[in-house]
Amino acid sequence: MGGQQPDLLPRSEHEDLPSASGSAPASRINRDKVKCLDGLRGIACLLVFNYHFFWPWTPMIMLGYGAFPPRAPEPYWGWQSLPIICLLHRGRPMVAIFFAISGYVICRHVLRLIHERKLDAAYQRLASSVFRRVFRLYIPPTISMFLVAVLAQTGAFKSEFAIYKGPDSRYINATITHADLAEGNFCRDGTAVKGAAGIANYLGIEATAYLRNTTGYPEGNTTDWTDMLLCVNHTTRSYGPAQLYTLKSEYEAQFPKLAEDTPGMERLAALGSVDDNDNDLALSSGNVTEAAGPLNLTWVQMGGSWEEHPFIHPNLTYAMKNFTRSYAEWANPFNFGHYHPRYDPHTFTIPMELRGSMLVYIFLLGTAAIKATWRTAIGSLLSAYSLFIGRWDMAAFLGGMLLSEHDVRRSSDLPPLAPGARGRGGDVQRTTKGAAALRWAGIVLALYFLSYPDSGAEYTPGFAYLSTWVPKYYNKLSGWMFYEAMGAVLLVACIMRSPGLVRLLESRLPQYLGKISFSLYLVHGPVLHSLGFWIMPRLFDSFGKTGGYAIGWVVLLAVTFYLSDLWNKKIDSWSVTVGRRVEKMLAED
Repeated sequence: MGGQQPDLLPRSEHEDLPSASGSAPASRINRDKVKCLDGLRGIACLLVFNYHFFWPWTPMIMLGYGAFPPRAPEPYWGWQSLPIICLLHRGRPMVAIFFAISGYVICRHVLRLIHERKLDAAYQRLASSVFRRVFRLYIPPTISMFLVAVLAQTGAFKSEFAIYKGPDSRYINATITHADLAEGNFCRDGTAVKGAAGIANYLGIEATAYLRNTTGYPEGNTTDWTDMLLCVNHTTRSYGPAQLYTLKSEYEAQFPKLAEDTPGMERLAALGSVDDNDNDLALSSGNVTEAAGPLNLTWVQMGGSWEEHPFIHPNLTYAMKNFTRSYAEWANPFNFGHYHPRYDPHTFTIPMELRGSMLVYIFLLGTAAIKATWRTAIGSLLSAYSLFIGRWDMAAFLGGMLLSEHDVRRSSDLPPLAPGARGRGGDVQRTTKGAAALRWAGIVLALYFLSYPDSGAEYTPGFAYLSTWVPKYYNKLSGWMFYEAMGAVLLVACIMRSPGLVRLLESRLPQYLGKISFSLYLVHGPVLHSLGFWIMPRLFDSFGKTGGYAIGWVVLLAVTFYLSDLWNKKIDSWSVTVGRRVEKMLAED
């Protein structure tokens, strides 16, 4: 193996070092930049673990600070959801960063050969990279998902019903509270409360200021309910931020009681307005015009989110048949949707990695012989076009490739700057300070874009206006893709030009995380879905939510690190060599 380092999703520069005859040795600055990206990738993967650790148990993981979704009794405050701070537990921005890093590193050797005008060597390197990329990306997740399918049959995973429908679901489900005006001075059904103050106490919130904003009056009914006696009851449902935009056809399943009470399209009006253009159910807040009839007050306190979980089948034979079907659907690189397999939903990024890699390779194949300025211009237009039409992943890959092109050109084409060429020392100092300020401004902007909420951005202060600029090709739950792809490319560009951050990312811990990152990415999901779903409800029972989170995070992260290190040594390091061996075996003499 020598000095090779397995990487997360993208293939690191360490895997395909050019031969001595194919290229001049890489400069120290180029080596350092790639090493820096290894550390960035490792930290990003650790944050993906945080994201999926909190995902089932809290709505705050997907919502921004101050988000006030439809029918919420109050905004979702919480310092952990503040922009930039929220990146400590956000996973989707990290996926965009993975793609930008991939675009940077997978083409670096080829670009260096192109700039040295060694086109024969560049084409040979491209052919080798295309052939070996499939082996690198698909072998480890294939093994991990197969093991999950087997372990699920042995009882390592709880059933999906036990998690999302059984007693433990009380830590995951949302609470939907419904209130009606009392008939007289008593309630035949539910709990009697007095006005808005009673509702706030029932919901466990401190203020009543927002309660009226999430409700409406029937046409012609102007009764001020805030001081009236109300009959209140509640139920728990699987309803998290990922379900904020519920399809009309799913309405009755989500709110069966209101569906029974209100006929036809009036059922939708009872919860809010209907947007017929995108076939979504938009639960509106404020200015609601409801159907004539009794006052209908409903508040939704969101819970955590459902996620694909391994099926447990009657026998192993049927389980393997289902695994084969699911695997074939997942492995298809021409399925341009986000397919989340039951055996590890987080591996949906692997086919996207393959498609992005092939786009970069094909682009370089077609533009290797043209001038670098034209290649950069065409690549920039293609990246911008991809971002606009909804192919954010391709935009991130191409953006990373353009950064790599720029750095290779700078290191190989430009002569060293002569002493004093830019004037007096004072001028250089001012220019350096200006460049540093610009870099940090870019980092802050990039982190803000990466903080774009997974859901409900249009209801979130600071992001509501940005949500209006998302192109029409993105649906309401995918607006994050537009901004986070831009943020990822900008962040990578700024970090690599910041000496202090480069040194930090080259330190021991980030480099270790980068070394085991692909293994960590594959291992953390099965650990959280097996051991995690077994112990987290018990920890919440014994230590409360805060104590349960703290203990659970330490225990599950320790187990994940142990298994990731083992996986890296036994599986991932071996898988790096498979493509090379097969290529050598099939190559012409």
